[in-house]
Amino acid sequence: MTERALEGVRVVEFTDELGSYCGKLLADLGADVVKVEPPGGGLQRRNPPFFHDHEGIDTSLDFWFHNTSKRSIVLDLDDPKDREIAAKLARRAQILLEDMPPGHLAERGLGFDELKASNPALVYTSVTGFGQTGPHSHWAYSDIVGQATGGVMTLAGEPADPPNQIAGRQANISASIQAAQGTMAALLYAEATSQGQQVDVSAQESLSMSQETAMQTWDFQKRNRTRTGERGMLPISLPALGVYEALDGYVYVMVLAPAGADLPELVAWMAEEDKAEDLGEEPYASLIGTLNMAYLTQVMTDPSKAAAVAGQLQHIHEVIGRFIASKPARDVYEQGQQRSLLFGLVSTPEDLANNTQLRARNWFQEVEPAAAGEAVEFPGLPYRLSETPGRLGPPPKLDEHRDSILAELDTVEAAR
Repeated sequence: MTERALEGVRVVEFTDELGSYCGKLLADLGADVVKVEPPGGGLQRRNPPFFHDHEGIDTSLDFWFHNTSKRSIVLDLDDPKDREIAAKLARRAQILLEDMPPGHLAERGLGFDELKASNPALVYTSVTGFGQTGPHSHWAYSDIVGQATGGVMTLAGEPADPPNQIAGRQANISASIQAAQGTMAALLYAEATSQGQQVDVSAQESLSMSQETAMQTWDFQKRNRTRTGERGMLPISLPALGVYEALDGYVYVMVLAPAGADLPELVAWMAEEDKAEDLGEEPYASLIGTLNMAYLTQVMTDPSKAAAVAGQLQHIHEVIGRFIASKPARDVYEQGQQRSLLFGLVSTPEDLANNTQLRARNWFQEVEPAAAGEAVEFPGLPYRLSETPGRLGPPPKLDEHRDSILAELDTVEAAR
């Protein structure tokens, strides 16, 4: 069997919801990730939905997804004997991953300064809401707090709405991805120099990079970007730019982008199906021929120009909307792509499960969690390595690997 990229790398993980995706990324690439869990399991094991709606400590689909390929052992870090087991795991690991409040592990003798004395090459990755330092480092954190303090919520939603939370735990995922990147950089350095270090990851900082042009808007215009909904940053609605409703779903259209075919190609398609209405006549025909990114920039920066053409643009937008509404969403998407128009199918979870492209690439992988008793399809890895491909292993039951983990530690101790 082909060796995976991180085969032989030992990781001890003390995470719940915030950092578990980081551990998954490492484990799926072959790292031996031992997840240390508290008695009774953590919060993530209690998150719905559950396998076949059977609520239990080992049946959370949320936990399954974030913890593939890991091993589990339950240790009470307030118990001296269990703390010593945790310390032994850390002493033989190349990476320690944790998402506990700053100082929590240090108070139990498992902090970076304590462990580096016996394991100087240890990469100690800490994923928290606000980082290890600063006045907010000990503040309470959840994903919605990360989205709020990271700034992305103020940009999400319609202008008349309050700030919106982005679907899913995006702060946690973003922080975990940054943690994985930082961990790999620190591991490369440790392998070259035998010197470990602490990787300090803040969820707030991770998400603060995801604000599109919000920072530049303040730097150059000294104003805050606001929620704009599907209209984007534009002062008026532009045709062929945004979400359109089809017969059975939605498509996202971005024909005015600096790639793909331009708006005249879309209107030509509409004319072929006798649905262009009056767009071939003036004043619309001339305007359609000029709608490109250069024109878009002028409209965005010149309110008088925007006002002069607002009615015409709205009419073109409505005609395009009627055309798209007459066709199934997949037909619009596929036929548009065949014409090099930038159309995207707004996919539901069911659409993704049946997606031809994902199926052709065998992206979904079958895994058999011990608690399931049957094979279950999981989303695959977010990247592919040609020589050392990743592979999903089953998520662990709570404390599933206690005996084998303790036996390995005994073997190591006996060999000393």
